[in-house]
This record gives sequence, structure tokens and C-alpha cells, in this order.
Amino acid sequence: MHRNHVYVFDVLRADPARLDDLDAVRGALTDLVADAGLHAVGAEAVHRFAPQGLSLAILLAESHVAVHTWPEHGAAYVTLTSCRRPDDGFVERTRAALATALAGTVVVREVPAA
Repeated sequence: MHRNHVYVFDVLRADPARLDDLDAVRGALTDLVADAGLHAVGAEAVHRFAPQGLSLAILLAESHVAVHTWPEHGAAYVTLTSCRRPDDGFVERTRAALATALAGTVVVREVPAA
């Protein structure tokens, strides 16, 4: 039995304005959590970089989800670590949703459980 599942969503060629928009990024992560049937607990952690870019993490009952953005490069990555494996369609739905929300291309990697 694997105790953790790790997904990395690499966002490329995204809209720099969206990558620097905290509400847009937060909405993308909140939608990911809801779609996966996961449960946010406590407050989120946010850090804004000057002159642009941000990091946002949401603590989950099942582990955590985080995003780090580099608007100047049109790039970001989202990581989801969970003790529960989402349903079979989750990865593709999340890839498509992040591509739409951040106006970019998204490549997905699943990190093998140890």
C-alpha cells in the first residue's frame, strides 16, 4: 500500500498576468482540491515576490497542494501530495483546468511512490 501520491503539473508558456494574479492562482488550486474530493484545513500560506511571482500552499487533511509561479518566464508548477489517490479522470481534468485558468500548456508527472 502506498501512503503518498505525488503529482507535478508543470505550467509552460502561460499568461504572465494570470501567474501573478493571486485570486486566479488561488481559484485554480481551490478548484483542484474540490475536484479531487480533498479537504482543506486551516489557513493557506502565501508569499508574493517582488517585482512578481508568488507561492501558495494549502494544507489538506490528506497532505498538501502548492504552486510556485514565475510570470517573467510564463511558468509555474503545481504539486499535489495526497495519501489518497484521486479518481482515474482527475489528472486529465486538472491538466485541462490549469491550462485554461493560467492560459498555458500543462505537462503532468506522477512521482512514483517509494
